[in-house]
Amino acid sequence: MLSYFNRTKIFFLIIVFLCFFVVYPFLLPFVFGISFAFLYESVLEKLFQLFKFKKETWKWFLSIILVILTLTAIIGPVLTLVTTGIQESVTLINTLDSELKNPEAIQHASSNISVYLDKFSIHYSAEEIIVKATDILKKIVTFLASGVGSALTATPAFMIKFSVFILTWIFFMVHGKKYRNYFLPILIPWEKEREIISKTISSVLKALIVANVLVSCIQAFLITSSLALFGIPRFALMGIIAFFASFIPVIGTAPVMIGAAAWCYFSQGRLGASIGILICAGLVSLVDNVMRPFLMKGGADLNFFWIFLAIVGGMSQFGVAGAVLGPVCFALFIASIKALKEEQSAMLTHLEEEVPNP
Repeated sequence: MLSYFNRTKIFFLIIVFLCFFVVYPFLLPFVFGISFAFLYESVLEKLFQLFKFKKETWKWFLSIILVILTLTAIIGPVLTLVTTGIQESVTLINTLDSELKNPEAIQHASSNISVYLDKFSIHYSAEEIIVKATDILKKIVTFLASGVGSALTATPAFMIKFSVFILTWIFFMVHGKKYRNYFLPILIPWEKEREIISKTISSVLKALIVANVLVSCIQAFLITSSLALFGIPRFALMGIIAFFASFIPVIGTAPVMIGAAAWCYFSQGRLGASIGILICAGLVSLVDNVMRPFLMKGGADLNFFWIFLAIVGGMSQFGVAGAVLGPVCFALFIASIKALKEEQSAMLTHLEEEVPNP
């Protein structure tokens, strides 16, 4: 062990630490880029062999094509949703503008709200409701303005991180195996442990992707069906929004269902439908919390409890990256236990062979 840490290798480890310190601000896009590259590596090799290419230039070309196709499949629907959202927002603003220009409509609406609030022993006159509504609108406009300013300020940093992610993805798709074969034996000199890490990370990443995509599809189907059942307009669009929202940790599809329930209650006055939608939201959330760990347990070689604990604990410690790091750490723990058991059984077998029979 001591012979391994000679002066040259200690110097190498110090340089690795310094490089890690430099990359740390972009650690998340860097790690995600390497993870995506690792998953796409086998696809790239199969395509390279299928077309019988010889030059490495074709690997770069195929890598860029794979990245473009993947981003198109993801960004295309997102842009469609954003465009639809902008159109709906413009329609809503125009509607509000026409209603605000009609004092009688405002007075009538505020009177109805006042009568409705009286049922819950909340007493506000129509004039007081108009004043409070105006204050709320001012706060919303201020919040949106500050949000747009923050988004514009954060855009350059986001573009840099996104560029790091894309370049890392392409570069390690082409050179990932070469770098692993070169650097891992230096960083981890034990062949068996390297094999455990490689197999575990591969199985966990594949299980994560399969589980997330399947759960998102199931959630989108359940949400689309429930919204259609309760007569929510544009339920298919809401289902698509729910599919992409399901990948957002903690928040998930809750805004879609809560928004639909609020629209049903405040716009249509359908209390039963609103309660039904909220019950469906609870069931969808249960599907997310139960099925995601259940679908992952086979690929990660962990049971439901440990997967659930790994995801929740990892996200509480490391944020979004913890959803990957948590299961990887627990899967490595189980793999190391198996390796220890195998080693102990091998030692016992060896000792039994050495001890002569009486």
